[in-house]
Amino acid sequence: MAQNWDYAELSKAAKAAGGPEKYVEMLELVSREAGKMEMLPWLGVAAVGGSLLTVATIKVVDYYKSRKKNNEAEIEKVKSEIINGIKEYDASHSDKEEID
Repeated sequence: MAQNWDYAELSKAAKAAGGPEKYVEMLELVSREAGKMEMLPWLGVAAVGGSLLTVATIKVVDYYKSRKKNNEAEIEKVKSEIINGIKEYDASHSDKEEID
């Protein structure tokens, strides 16, 4: 698609910039800077989103670690109860076995 440029205006601007090459370079630079400025809000959103995701991940991992510790503590408690129950049973029934 051909553009209908106003070469008279472009020529004036190019002369003011120091020549056509410098003018095109300046336009590229300005366009890049404008593009960077347009990206800043998205970078902010990405940074906040990444931070929130990190916080959420840490909370989930901590939750499962605490559940694991609670489960391990519960397992140890049950083991202890079983061992003590067996020892109490053996202690109370050892006298009866000696009589039989």
